[in-house]
Order: sequence, then C-alpha cells, then structure tokens
Amino acid sequence: MENNFTEQDSLKVINEMISQARNNFQNRNVTPAIFCGYVVAATAFANFALLHTLENPVQSFWIWLVMIPMVIISSAISRKYKKQVMVKTHIDKIVSYIWIAFPISVAIFLVTVYGAAFALKSDYLGVLITPVILTMMGTAQFTTSIACRFKPYFYGTLVFWAGALLCTVSYLFGWMDLQFIILGTCAILGLCVPGHVANKKAEQNV
Repeated sequence: MENNFTEQDSLKVINEMISQARNNFQNRNVTPAIFCGYVVAATAFANFALLHTLENPVQSFWIWLVMIPMVIISSAISRKYKKQVMVKTHIDKIVSYIWIAFPISVAIFLVTVYGAAFALKSDYLGVLITPVILTMMGTAQFTTSIACRFKPYFYGTLVFWAGALLCTVSYLFGWMDLQFIILGTCAILGLCVPGHVANKKAEQNV
C-alpha cells in the first residue's frame, strides 16, 4: 500500500501533540508547581529571618527539612491531576520525566556538595547550592516551555537564571544571606506566577 503520509501530515501530528500537551499542562497540572513555589519561598524567607534572630544562625538551615513533606504532598497532588487527563502524548511523558529528573538531580547534587565539604573540611562549597539549584530549575523550566510552547514558563526560566547570577553578585559583596531573598523571590516569580497564568488560561478555555 502506498504511503500517503506527507511532511505536512507529520507537522500536523506534531503540532496536535504539542497543542494537546499544552492543554494538559495548563489544565491544573501546574498546581503542584504553584504549591512548591510558595513553600520554597516561605521557607527561604523564614531562613533569612532565622539567620538574623537565632542565637546560633547555623540552626536556621534545619528549616529546609520541610522540603521532604513538600515533595510528598506535591507528588500526591500531581497524581490526582494526571488521572484527570484523558489523552496523554509523548510530549507529556517527556515533560513528566524532566520534573522527575529535577529533584533526583538536586538530591545527588546536595549529597555531592555536603560529601565534598565533609571530606575537605570546608563550608565554602555551600555557596554553590542556591545558584546551582536555580540554574537547574531554569533548565527544567526552559525545556518545559519549549516542549509545550508556553511562554510564561520561558519568562520563568529567565527569572531563575537571573537569580543564579544575582546570588553570585551578592557573594562578591559579602551579602551571603541575600541568597534566600533571591531564592524566595525567584520561586514566586518563576513558578507561582506562570502557574497562575496557566490555570487562568485553562479556565478561559473551558
């Protein structure tokens, strides 16, 4: 049988997959990201406040243990919305794997940093944590924005990358504590704001 599937047909299928993936992405599937954005922002701002109020400022970093229940709760929310998606495309799977790889990469990075700091008996490697995580976050956002053709996430990418650079600048001036203000601000502008935009678009398309 002659194959009548033309290049135009291929482009049409690809565009339909992207459109479906974007609709799935916008249909409340960003709610876990919004939740995580607010939790990270609140934790970062709280860390900044605790640094300036606790008798032993190092104890303030224990607050980041809230990331463990945050990941568990956001995963539960994500599973709830994924069940509501009627049509899943290959692009949906790729985006899903990107956000599975992100926390795994962060965990491996943290183990590497703390392991190296322990071996070298130095705390200076800790300054890499915030800018590197912001950079990785921007990379995940960028890939998602391209896959789904969702511009607000692309703008979120720029926010995270700019935040990573601002952390470096703040280190040069000795303002180490500002990294938490930068991180919290990036979480809101880079995750929460684009997420709310996506949800609003989903409501308008209902």
